[in-house]
Amino acid sequence: MKHKITALAVHLFTAIGAILAFWAIILIMRGDAGGSLLVLALAAVVDSVDGTLARRAEVKTHAPHIDGALLDNIVDYLSWVFLPVIWALIFLDVPFWAGSIVLVASLFGFSNTQAKTGDNFFMGFPSYWNVVILYLYVLGAGSMISTLVMLALAVLVFSPIKFIYPSRTAKWQKATLLLSVPYGLLLLVMLIYLQQTPHWITLLSFYYPIYYVGISVMFTRHA
Repeated sequence: MKHKITALAVHLFTAIGAILAFWAIILIMRGDAGGSLLVLALAAVVDSVDGTLARRAEVKTHAPHIDGALLDNIVDYLSWVFLPVIWALIFLDVPFWAGSIVLVASLFGFSNTQAKTGDNFFMGFPSYWNVVILYLYVLGAGSMISTLVMLALAVLVFSPIKFIYPSRTAKWQKATLLLSVPYGLLLLVMLIYLQQTPHWITLLSFYYPIYYVGISVMFTRHA
């Protein structure tokens, strides 16, 4: 019984992401760009640890009647795709048609049975739209550039590039996780200051996306 309760508690923890997504959309409707981004960041924190908790709690064994992977995908689509696209329409002036393309592209990405490879990589751009919209807003990219960037990344959803899954990809995992710590702190500063973020902090933060994409391409080429 103890193991079953623990497994159900982990599923409930994952489901909190849906509540945070609901809260974020309320803040978006109120015109609170910064507050909604912070809530989406909280949802990202939940997503970053719930998988590890689920594996440790052995949810497939102790709560097999709930599909944890499906639950996680539903919450992730809400908080990593649907809400960020709405946010981009409101605060970045990305047009409806472009947002629709992003939604559909990511939907196919999430429903792709080969979206996660056997060696724990993401196949194609893994829909990190929360991070994308933060950068576009902080940099004051404007409607046209924001639209072009989001469309380009939507195309990359279907690319054959194997992007690393930081918490699961074994290759270079220690380096990836170690480098992610200061990156998270830099993102937090950007979330707090938004468009008043000092330029050097924003530029410094690019070390991680460059590293992430660089080693992903490297691993893909040597696969």
